[in-house]
Amino acid sequence: MEIRRYVVGVDGSVPARAAIRWAVAGARGRGARVTLVHVADDEWGAVGSQLIDEVDDDAQRRLADDLAYARSLGGDVEITGELRMGSPMAELASFSVPGTMIVVGTHKTGFHYGRAFGSRSLQLANLATGPVAIIPEAASRMRRGVIVGVDDTPAGAAAVDLAADLACDHHCELTTVRSSEAHLPFDAEAADERRDWQLRRDDEARGVLTSAVTRARARQPGIVIRSRVVRRPAGAALNELARTAELLVIGDSRRERAQLGSLGAVAYDVLLNLSSPTIVVHAPSVGEAGAEQPETEGESHVFG
Repeated sequence: MEIRRYVVGVDGSVPARAAIRWAVAGARGRGARVTLVHVADDEWGAVGSQLIDEVDDDAQRRLADDLAYARSLGGDVEITGELRMGSPMAELASFSVPGTMIVVGTHKTGFHYGRAFGSRSLQLANLATGPVAIIPEAASRMRRGVIVGVDDTPAGAAAVDLAADLACDHHCELTTVRSSEAHLPFDAEAADERRDWQLRRDDEARGVLTSAVTRARARQPGIVIRSRVVRRPAGAALNELARTAELLVIGDSRRERAQLGSLGAVAYDVLLNLSSPTIVVHAPSVGEAGAEQPETEGESHVFG
């Protein structure tokens, strides 16, 4: 997956600055461009009198400040800005096309596991059809390594490809992870029956990991790759393992193609309890190579 553009949702906040730093660093390493997007929520339209094409002065100021900050980091990275009005997550998702990474920051992480901290990230991942990166504001520079959740779906294969590329870009180790945890499909009273069934599940997981490692090594022969089978729910295990990682990469669902609202259970669990910078990768879209950015209904104003 070649990332040619990073689109960053900005609002002048500390999490948005974390997203900007992450996107600019990624764009610099890939020769990509960066677009900062500030969306003025159009709920005020329900009040009545304001014109639909009026751009709020405060929104312009915030975008200008974020542009100045990004350009102070960017060096030779092409950085532009755009103001929009509408539903923030829907407007950001409208930029989601092949080759574009949507990036948002968050101050919410899953230190209290199971609480709904990532609802806006969930909304964006549900609406997008391309990769989405969610960056915690407290992401430490001491993190090392890329972790990828592995399954046997098109989205899982796309996640492995991107994770291998990122491990190569970051000159770090790639860890592939597969859960063998599942409910027993039968009533097994004897301990040896339960043990045998779990061992079969472990073997199946190792087989899926072997295929993923082969794929990643063919794509990026120079990276160090490790594999890990876990006997816990996949979402919880991935978040725990990713607490010290630079990135966690996961596939979106078990659907064959990218679809709106197709976020699967593992991705849902990971985003609700985010512990690290995380990228959600969707299955390839039909006609993905050469797709162009679609027309959208929201009002937009381009800066820079």
